[in-house]
Amino acid sequence: MRDNDSTAQNSTNAQHPPTHQDFHWLNGSLQNTTHGNLLEATLDITTGVHTCLQLFYSSQLEHAANRDADDGKTAPPAVSLVMADQLIRLAIAASGLLRDEVKRQMEALN
Repeated sequence: MRDNDSTAQNSTNAQHPPTHQDFHWLNGSLQNTTHGNLLEATLDITTGVHTCLQLFYSSQLEHAANRDADDGKTAPPAVSLVMADQLIRLAIAASGLLRDEVKRQMEALN
């Protein structure tokens, strides 16, 4: 019974090849080049760092507002204090990785 199932599956795969393609911000001649890959990585990393910092800042503002709020008038923060700390650490690590990659590529050019 299994052999028939795998034969049918192979037949289906032959008729319908996978449609997934790697995502790229760039199209054209810069795609998959050293410079293009750096640009794409920079956009990905800085977008992630930007999001981390927005979440952290929003959470900090809400925590501060809750400290000053009357009883029963508090609002839940975007993330917990522990998660806010993790977001900042992620932003630090991600920006450090980007810095290191840019330094590596600059040294290769010099």
